[in-house]
Amino acid sequence: MFKAPKFFGKLSSKFSGKKPNIIMIMIDGARYDAISKVDYYQELKKDSVFFPNLITYAPYTIASLHAVFSGMNGNDNGVNGYYKSYSFDKKKCFTLAQYFKEQGYHTECDLIYESIIPTQGFDKVRSHNEFKDDLVKRHSEILLQIKNKQPFCLFLDYSKLHTKLVSEVIKKYSDFDEAYFKDKDNNFKKYLGWVETSADYLKSILDKTKELGLWENSVILVFTDHGVSVGDKVGEKAYGVYLYDYTLKSFLYVIGKDFSKNLEIKNVVRTIDVLPTIMDMFKLKEKENYKKIQGKSFLSFIKGEIDDRIAYSETGGLGGPTPSPEKHNVRSVRTDKWKLVYNETNKEKELYDLENDPQEKNNLIGKGLEIENKLWEEIQGNM
Repeated sequence: MFKAPKFFGKLSSKFSGKKPNIIMIMIDGARYDAISKVDYYQELKKDSVFFPNLITYAPYTIASLHAVFSGMNGNDNGVNGYYKSYSFDKKKCFTLAQYFKEQGYHTECDLIYESIIPTQGFDKVRSHNEFKDDLVKRHSEILLQIKNKQPFCLFLDYSKLHTKLVSEVIKKYSDFDEAYFKDKDNNFKKYLGWVETSADYLKSILDKTKELGLWENSVILVFTDHGVSVGDKVGEKAYGVYLYDYTLKSFLYVIGKDFSKNLEIKNVVRTIDVLPTIMDMFKLKEKENYKKIQGKSFLSFIKGEIDDRIAYSETGGLGGPTPSPEKHNVRSVRTDKWKLVYNETNKEKELYDLENDPQEKNNLIGKGLEIENKLWEEIQGNM
């Protein structure tokens, strides 16, 4: 039986006993400092609990989303490399879609490629043509159709930023193209225009949920899987090569009638925390006889109960100076203040004081700081 979560205190009277839907909208590749310059993304904070420091497990879509849907890092769920979606441990990882299907929800998704998430537990898996499909029209029609299948769990992938990055950056420049890396300001300006288009999409889809009467009976999560480079560091023209904050920092909006509004929580949370947080919202118990979820709910943060979290991240680039697409070779741990990065291929370490050096320009490795050993132990414990 469904039990109303604490944050849905008025569930029975407001929804007449209906289970709330959950709608997840991913804006693929939306950089955190770009959305801060787009009016609609800022306005959305007024209706949301906003987490601007959601740290991704991996700065590329496949490994990031497998972490979201399983609540664990790739070393546990099997997706610890660019080409490893086939290695996801389906038999021992119980996914977000499976949790909701078990509760009697209709589960559905629309994706750029089926490989970007674990699809077990979905009643319907759709995939769109990133070059041809109008996603405002397509996703509006999906909302109209799924309205009659409540309660539902719906995941929508806005892929147009990815499409632009592929056509305008990845296919156009090399990993070390001077013309690109010397033109960061213009690169960012062009990218910002694409992000503004994503805001138009998002506004249309959220307005559609209101028009269809779904806004009041849904928990809505708007998030990104990773950020992107606009020429920040030579060798990474887009994402997936390094572990600097311009690709590691993601964001999350939590929208629901009984959640706080206009609340921003700047503490570090992790993509592996998203599943247990959703389970906490809906009072779902972790499935026995499956791998343990590594993440931890951050629902208590909304009530002011903050704890310090260490985010572990990995990548293995398709290109760049030390490519390793089969298995991750670059690792980092990040706190609210510090980050340690280790490249297993060239054995190089980097330590950054993010509070005083948010652009990660001043490498403090070997300076005798006590935090270096502590973070190194964290990396070794996750390798």
